Amino acid sequence: MTTSINQHVWHLIQGDLAIQKDLARKTINMRALAKYLIKKHHLGYSLDSVISAIRRFQSRETFEEEEQSLLRIFKDAHITTENNVAVITLGISASEFHQRYCRTDRPNNHSMKILTATRGVKLIIDQRELEGMKRLFAKEEISATETDLSELSVIVNEKAAQTKGVIARLASELALSNINIHELIVAMPEFLIYVKHKDLVKAHDSLLKLSKNA
Repeated sequence: MTTSINQHVWHLIQGDLAIQKDLARKTINMRALAKYLIKKHHLGYSLDSVISAIRRFQSRETFEEEEQSLLRIFKDAHITTENNVAVITLGISASEFHQRYCRTDRPNNHSMKILTATRGVKLIIDQRELEGMKRLFAKEEISATETDLSELSVIVNEKAAQTKGVIARLASELALSNINIHELIVAMPEFLIYVKHKDLVKAHDSLLKLSKNA
């Protein structure tokens, strides 16, 4: 039973970068953290058992090794940005989109990224092409449009595909800066992250610190 409590609590801590950093700096009260975890995650464990699990988490050499391995993935990551990005969400199937958009009698001069899923298609395009692209589809086929986005391209170490927690760490770093990820494309070892333009500088700085501190 103790092992399952430890694993459960460790899993919750590993999913919260802010808690990990506070534990590493020894700036967080154990009892207060235990009460927080019990209340937030509705844990059915005693306060003392959760405190014990937190203490064991701090002393685990395995965790430290995993953390260092993860950080090495981001060492000297190559980060570039692009502005004026828009996203169109279409309520049609991928096959229907390709059949209609890729017809030989239609000039395909648009530069875009195409994301397909079971319930529709997303087009990531230059915002200056938004109105022209929208005219290719009926109004009822366009589920949503999102504008004023920026793209961050993060190219990391080739070992990223074999390392757990890479995507979670990117998301956590941005969440700590109160930045919402609107779209995410993974093409190992590159991550394309889309945020609102107003958040671009803060997002870039956050990921740059991750790269330099690794």
